[in-house]
Amino acid sequence: MNQIINTFICASAVTEFALVAIDSAGKIAVATDPTANTIIGVAQRAGSAGDAVDVVISGLTRVIAGGSLTLTSDTVLSVTTAGAVQAASSTHYPIGFTVPNINQLSASANEQILVCFNRGLAPLA
Repeated sequence: MNQIINTFICASAVTEFALVAIDSAGKIAVATDPTANTIIGVAQRAGSAGDAVDVVISGLTRVIAGGSLTLTSDTVLSVTTAGAVQAASSTHYPIGFTVPNINQLSASANEQILVCFNRGLAPLA
């Protein structure tokens, strides 16, 4: 997979493939607010407070679906609870887009899906 990865220190517990936000101290925590522009990437493994965790800040990565998604039409994504993804809507900062394939055209809550992470600089209009 083509990725840009950086290592961050966890401010609190982080789960594998969760979207993470950066805090004022430069540490990461699981992201939950689709209207905040602090999402920095996707954690590649779980970690506890103080652990160093690799984070994809650009490129292909797995994420966790926060609910039912049709990967061929719910293509632009944003964060939802527990660092999972949902279809983005107005006022949400997009985090990237789905990468469907013949073997995975939809997803249910808690399933892993492939996305191209590319943090949006402005919310959807």
